[in-house]
Order: sequence, then structure tokens, then C-alpha cells
Amino acid sequence: MTTMKRRSLMAAAALAAALPAAASLAQTWPTRTVTIVVPFAPGGSNDVIARQMAPKFAAALGQNVVVENRAGAGSVVGANHVARSAPDGHTLLFVSSSLSTTAAVQETPYDATKAFTSISRVASAPFVFMMRKDFPAKSIQEMVAYAKANPGKMNYGSAGFGDSVQLATELFNLAAGIKMTGVNYKGIAPAQLDLVGGRLDMVITTVASIKGTVAEQLPMLAVSSAQRNADLPNIPTVREAGIDYVVDVWWGLFGPAGMPDAVTRRINGLVGDFLKEEEFRKFLNRYGAGADHSTPQQLHQLLVGDITRWRKTVDDAKLRPAK
Repeated sequence: MTTMKRRSLMAAAALAAALPAAASLAQTWPTRTVTIVVPFAPGGSNDVIARQMAPKFAAALGQNVVVENRAGAGSVVGANHVARSAPDGHTLLFVSSSLSTTAAVQETPYDATKAFTSISRVASAPFVFMMRKDFPAKSIQEMVAYAKANPGKMNYGSAGFGDSVQLATELFNLAAGIKMTGVNYKGIAPAQLDLVGGRLDMVITTVASIKGTVAEQLPMLAVSSAQRNADLPNIPTVREAGIDYVVDVWWGLFGPAGMPDAVTRRINGLVGDFLKEEEFRKFLNRYGAGADHSTPQQLHQLLVGDITRWRKTVDDAKLRPAK
């Protein structure tokens, strides 16, 4: 027997032995409580969705599943905790696309593209363009024309430097060829209040953040998705105005880098099962989001692509934190 043939046989034998072991690992996991880390304070969309999923995981796995809030530094504190955890599937990260925006605007103790195992996207939602009540423009085309005729006079609010709202708005500035002045707040709620009070011209935000608030009654010019939103069928997309602009907020499930593929696939399959349930889909719809299952590879590609896009946006818009 040649050396090459012997090596091929040994490799095949090793693979054959590994397959049952991987399958067994997926069946025996978890062996203790699973913790889903949310890198934000309680009450936000990340927290609400995670807490809706946790009991479903617990029922399917026959093991305790808890949600732990580790807020701070724009999701960095919680994300870093997960990145440093054992990659055995017992510590997971549920986070929005802030994982990519944070990586684009600040130095983090981890490389977001390498520190995590991508498991599955769970949901996505469009941004909506909300205007102050007496703003003269009644469409995106009119708003862009107004901004061009009044350079630098229009302003917009965001939830803080480098947050997804600021980056989404600056990307719109670049796509539309206009320049609005950004005003950073400590959270999106106070920005929306100033929009209601007429102290801001525009806020790009999510349906979830305005639902049940006075901001819900303000003019809505457009949605940022590629197609019209089923819950807002009369609101046009930005693309319909002839502007090449599509941005979605997404939420996804990650684990530490190096998680076993069998465990990753099992969690991904469970997420897919949850997202087929009518009750869970209706729950997401109440928050302006839609079920959006993906493969681990698709989520990883989305994360990498988003970080690249947002870093370019930061550079092109010359964004710098206030000193």
C-alpha cells in the first residue's frame, strides 16, 4: 500500500469517527443552563425578542435558558463577555445590527468578524423616515429638493454617535447628495420627543420605537427597505424616489468563535422552527419586524458586509466623535 493511499484511508477513518461524535454532541448539548446575553439594558427590542425566544429554547431543549443583560459601550461589554466565553453552546449572544455599527466606529477588544460563531438571523425591520409635523416637504423627492436648496439647515436626531440611526441617516445623505446636520442624543426616545416638539426636522427610526408614542402621529415619508412594508403599504420606499438606498435593522444569534458545527446547526434549526410559528411571527410584527431566518454562513456574510459598508460611510461622511 502506498503512503498516499494509507493517508487517505486514515483520513477517511478519522472523518467517519468524527461524524457520530459530532451528532452525539448535538444530542447531548446542553448539559446545563444556557445563557442568552443581551448587550443592552432591559426593555429594548434586543431584550424583548430574546425573552420571547428563551422559553421556546427551554421547552425544546429540556434545560433552563435565561436572558442576561450586560449593557455598556454600545453593546461592547456584553459582546466581549460572550467572545471570551467557552465555545460550548452554553453562552450565546443575541444582538441587533449594532454589532456591525459599533465595530465600524470604535476600537473593540474583539474582532467582530472573527470572535463569534454566526448562528442565525432571527428578524429584520426597515427604518422609517419621520418628519416634524409642519415640515414643508411631503415626499422624499421634495425633502431632498428642500435640503439641496437649504444646505446645512436641515437637522436630524440620532441615539448617539455611531449608532445605527446616525449611520443610516449619513448613508442617506451620501446617497441623496445632501447634507443634514446631526444631533446626537442619549437614546432615540429624546430625539423623537424633540421631533414632536418641532426642534428637529427628521428622525430615521424603527416602527417599534415609535409604536404607542406621540411620534406615531407624525408624517412618515418613506421606508428604507427594498420593497414596501406589508404593515405600511401606502408608504413608499426610498428607492421609489430614484435613490439607491436600502437599509434594514436585523437581529441575530451568535456564540463564541469555535463552537461545534453540530451545536450551531441544532440551534439554527430551532430558530427556524420558532420562526414558522404564527404566534411568534405575529409577536415580531407587533414590533415592526419580520421573521428572517438565515444560515450561519449568510449571517456571517451579512455581518462582514455591514461592517465594510458602515466603515466606508464613516470615512465618506467624515464622522468623528465629539470631544
